[in-house]
Amino acid sequence: MPMTHPGEKFYPEGVHWNDPIARGTLPDLLSKAAEQYGARPAIEFRDRPISYAELEALIEVAASAYLRAGYGKDTSVALFLGNTPDHPINFFGALKAGSRIVHLSPLDGEIALSHKLSDSGARVLITSNLAALLPTALKFLDKGLLDRLIVCEDDHWGKIGTPQTPLPDNPAIITHRQFIDGATRPAQWPAIDVEDIALLQYTGGTTGLPKGAMLTHGNLTAAVSIYDVWGTAARAERGDPVERVICVLPLFHIFALTVVMLSCIRRGHLISLHQRFDVESVMRDIEVKRATYFPGVPTMPCGSRSRPCPISTSAVSRRSEAPARAARRCRWKSRGSLSARSA
Repeated sequence: MPMTHPGEKFYPEGVHWNDPIARGTLPDLLSKAAEQYGARPAIEFRDRPISYAELEALIEVAASAYLRAGYGKDTSVALFLGNTPDHPINFFGALKAGSRIVHLSPLDGEIALSHKLSDSGARVLITSNLAALLPTALKFLDKGLLDRLIVCEDDHWGKIGTPQTPLPDNPAIITHRQFIDGATRPAQWPAIDVEDIALLQYTGGTTGLPKGAMLTHGNLTAAVSIYDVWGTAARAERGDPVERVICVLPLFHIFALTVVMLSCIRRGHLISLHQRFDVESVMRDIEVKRATYFPGVPTMPCGSRSRPCPISTSAVSRRSEAPARAARRCRWKSRGSLSARSA
């Protein structure tokens, strides 16, 4: 039969343009993973593992608190967070309550962030007491852009001496621990449809003010399914392993959100979560913890050359192996391309 879609010749073996793509809701994606993988670790942060079952329990507590506070259907919840377990807990928690997420990048300036808050209609912001985040979040409260500020405490995940900002005495500010305290699970969770908006993901604003892309639950779960289908042959070739995935890319970015967090949860992988890219920490993940998969940008393996166990220069191909004996199983993947050796 002649090929009617020429692009298929560049697809992995067995993948076709019209392969069925599953769609669902993000809370269901998480619940199915918790049911299927249970005690398997979902996230490791600061050497502390969080199982799939534990992650779901933390998310349900957060979701119950969001519902109690009135942040359910037709509300927007802004996340101004870095890479800690606070992100997935509040991301899935707010979604399970029926609200939509607004991602705010800590790399943006005050003008762009203020626009995103005003444009999205989010009146509640989840942030951290880290000195890199809280002072900026407090400005939004002072400007009248927020009704409530919920502050996660970084030391909750283990003290490592991160610079932090004390919380001012303000009735509009509450810690995340206080926010979830005493929250009880509802008799029934809100009904969520695949066409409901799950995420307002803003553009970079290079040609003007950032614009919010309205992504439904169906959009995001379809993205995960496409990635899943694309990597079917590669996973089968490797025996469908459980991957240990290094996550240094920011979860507020759409690539890390879909390719790392959501896809890993779908497959039952372990996310080794890092607050930032640090060569020593990443190489420890590879050498000691036997990480198998490293999504990143090209500057990351270049930075690793300061160590005697670098990522191979063939990383530019997006399909390389770490050459040193201790890191031989770790595969590099660059943001912006699809590797035939997908997770």
